Amino acid sequence: MPANSYDAIVIGGGHNGLVAAAYLAKYGARTVVLEARHKTGGAADTMAPWPEAPDIKVTTLSYVMSLMPPSIQRDLNLERFGYKVHPQGMGYLPLPDGSILQSGDARKDHESIARFSKHDADQWPAFEAWIGRIANIMGPLLMETPPHLGSKKASDIKDIAQLGWQLRKEVDQQTVADITRLFTMSATDLLRRWFENDVFIGLQSVNGIIGTWSGPDAPGTAYVMMHHSVGDIGDGEIASWGYPEGGMGAVGDACASAARSFGAEIRTNARVERVLVRDGRTVGVALEGGEELSAPLVVTAIHPKITFLEQIERSQLPTTFVEDIEHWRTRSGTVKINLALAELPEFTADPGFDPDISRRVAIHTARQRGNEACRKGGRIAMPVQVVERAQ
Repeated sequence: MPANSYDAIVIGGGHNGLVAAAYLAKYGARTVVLEARHKTGGAADTMAPWPEAPDIKVTTLSYVMSLMPPSIQRDLNLERFGYKVHPQGMGYLPLPDGSILQSGDARKDHESIARFSKHDADQWPAFEAWIGRIANIMGPLLMETPPHLGSKKASDIKDIAQLGWQLRKEVDQQTVADITRLFTMSATDLLRRWFENDVFIGLQSVNGIIGTWSGPDAPGTAYVMMHHSVGDIGDGEIASWGYPEGGMGAVGDACASAARSFGAEIRTNARVERVLVRDGRTVGVALEGGEELSAPLVVTAIHPKITFLEQIERSQLPTTFVEDIEHWRTRSGTVKINLALAELPEFTADPGFDPDISRRVAIHTARQRGNEACRKGGRIAMPVQVVERAQ
């Protein structure tokens, strides 16, 4: 095979692109990853932002592990390459008149929530079981190619029938109604069906707005809340989050090492300028500077707007598809601030050192009013979400 000829080209060396390349190489494809930056990892990155303190490293963008399927961890032998995650625990909410600590201990959690509402404390286990059951149904589907709904091809109709048969034992009419509710309701409306206390509802609604440009009153945020219940950091504990040892950059490094171990080639400072298309099919890519690489398969793991609006000639794509991509709004609602602390924080709501608190995350939420104020360019008296991590 010529030097610039491959079985597969992966555009983008973030963790998604590296995982794709690792699988392709593992099953025999001569694969190359093309990363525009000077290093791989993408948002899974660790940096030392303070020149005066080079030993202090922080995660640059993404900050916790949760939704990487354990099957990927096993298939790519990520632990062999340094992948190790420490469970985050649940959550801690300090307030002027008390606090809520969710530790995962049923008795302690009930006592903590009951300080604000006994009704909500009693409801919490049932809610966890309800949303967990739906997450157990939806989670495995994330690892499958969705059926092509609306197609009249025999193979696509067969795929739809197989999915229905697969779900027949798990999904009844009530479950369909519950799943529909999750896709259409706001996190706030769903939580108010179960709970009564605004403080507790505010704490739980955080999971409905992570990574979105929405407040908890926005339709569809109920699904986002369920989506985060799918997470498993590899220890079998569903809905768990964890901090990777070495920061998120260690995750990107492990994925890169796994890809290389299977034979994938990784090139940095290799920005793709164009995806080459011939007779309606991709045949390779052209890099900045003019170098061309050929492959019958091109996987893009970068922002779809870049690929479909900048790297591929629009004449090669359906007009309606291009219009959909053009009007797709993908603005992020997240701001991340890194702080180096001289000592573990102490909260006035719980004076003194408490290891259960110091190991966890402090979350404050102003919920919908703060979100709407920010979207309109206004100011709010308290942040929509502040996350503090004691190291």
